[in-house]
Parts: sequence; structure tokens; C-alpha cells
Amino acid sequence: MVNVGKRPDNINPDKILIIKWDELGDLVTATHVFSLLRARFPRAYIELITKPANIPLVQFDTNLDCISPKIESWKGRYDLHIELRGTWKSFFRTFRYMPGYRLDRGWVRFLQRGNQPHETITNYRIVAPVLGDMPMHKPYVAIKEADETAVSSYLKKVGAEKFIVYHTGARKALRRWPATHFAALADYTYQTFNLSSIFVGTPEELPQIEAITKLMQTPAVVAADKMSITELAALISKAYAFVGNESGPLQIADAMGVRSLSFFGPGVKDVFYPQHPQSLVIHKILPCNPCDQVHCIHPDNPCINRITIEEAINAIGVILRS
Repeated sequence: MVNVGKRPDNINPDKILIIKWDELGDLVTATHVFSLLRARFPRAYIELITKPANIPLVQFDTNLDCISPKIESWKGRYDLHIELRGTWKSFFRTFRYMPGYRLDRGWVRFLQRGNQPHETITNYRIVAPVLGDMPMHKPYVAIKEADETAVSSYLKKVGAEKFIVYHTGARKALRRWPATHFAALADYTYQTFNLSSIFVGTPEELPQIEAITKLMQTPAVVAADKMSITELAALISKAYAFVGNESGPLQIADAMGVRSLSFFGPGVKDVFYPQHPQSLVIHKILPCNPCDQVHCIHPDNPCINRITIEEAINAIGVILRS
């Protein structure tokens, strides 16, 4: 933390810069920081620098005045600089432009060492020194009425009224529950609860989704690559439940207030678990957890594969009957 001349509870910044150079799901767990800063400093100019792929997620967020996909766009002095997740480029720019006050993730993580809380709490603690007595907000995804309209039209077109959204992908292969298991679970929820199955994902995940739907005995809707991120959020918000691996769409579902069943593999316990009170997580935590999520010491039986179909069926039954 760098303090230049002022106590954190006395600053009144005109310009605020936030760095969140991270993945989609990580950004979702930080959106409440934007609403907190807007509420605390309503007249301040707030700029976010994040990865280009994340910009569609926050493009309609009225708590932000500017969103940039390049750290190099930081070319001047800000009264308050917040590094929710920075890089060496942003670190060196701190010394080049010397913000009036700086808050950073590294310092908070150091204080929390050995007792890492949920990621939403970590992000709140990073900005807490300038918030006074403001309580924590909940993460959110800002969508527009046009997203709602487009999704309603799509659901009418595919004939889905009550449905579960399935996201079967994940950035790392060790975080993906087997295709056969997803197919069996989707068949079960259709046959038992009469809930349609809508599969979402990126264009790269489409072959995996198609492999799953070919294994199914019941109909399914494949919505992968048919929606923007905010339309995806609108779709998830209308779902009866969300089912998926540890991923960005899971964090979107949680931010939209949708109950979920999620499968965690080598990920850290608790830190990215959904917070919805009716959500359930199945996580087989082995002695080797957490790992680098690339090199598995149990390649023939990784932790994600140890989650059985029977466990998932029991869990989804609890969620859907609650």
C-alpha cells in the first residue's frame, strides 16, 4: 500500500483507476467493488483496466466511466489507484505516475496468509480502507432491457419455459466433469423434473457440448456461441438452476442470484464457491489439493472424475426440491 500525504478515510478522489487483469469469473467476484466506490465517491471519475475478453461483461456498468483493454492506456496521475489484480506493467506505472493513494491485492493477501476467505471478501478488504463504515455489496452483472428481450425471444423460439442452464467447460481440462456424467444428469433432470436442458459455452467448447448431447436420450438446446456475455447473464437469470464446473459462467449465475450445482476439481476450497444459500458444491479434496491444475499425480483418476453421477443426482434433487 502506498500512501502519499493523506489518510485513507480523508481522501476525496476526483479520478480513480482500478486494475483487474484477470479472468472472467474473477472479474465477476469484483464487481461489487465498482458499486461500493460509486456509492462512496459519487462524483469521481472511475476507470477500469481489464483484459479485452472481459469488456463485454462490464460494458453496461454505470458505476464505471471508462473501460480500457490495455494497461498502456494508463498515462497520467490518479488520485486513487486500486490493484485488484495487476501485472509488472501496472506495478512499474505506479512509480511512474505516483497516485495520491494506492490500495493493492498483494498486501491484503499477505495479511490473510494461511486463512484465505472467499474472493468477494478479499476484494472488499482491498478497498475497505477508503470506504469508511460502508458494508459489503454483492457482486452483480449489469445487463440491459435489450438483453432480456433478446433472451425472451430466443427461449420462445426454442420452446424452453422451465430449464436448467448447463456449462460443461472450464479453462483447464482437470476442472471438467466427464461428458458422460453431464449427459446422464441432464437426462435425469429432464425425465424427473421436466426441465429442459440448455447448454452454453464458447465456440471452442462447442465440440465438447455436441459430444454430450449426442450421448443424451432426451432433447437439449445448444446455445453456445449464440449470445453475448450479457445476454448469457440474462439467460442464466431466467433459469430454474445452473449446473457446471468451476468457471466464469458459474460466477455469473451466482451474481444473478441463481441457485447452482457446481463441480470443483483441483481448485482451492471455499475461495470461489457460490454464495447463493440454495447452491451446492461437490468437491473431492485430495491431499494434493490445490495443484497447478495442469500436472495431475492421479492422471487415471483425477479428483474431478471422482464426483459420481449418483452424488450429482442426489444434490440436484435437493436443490430442485428446495
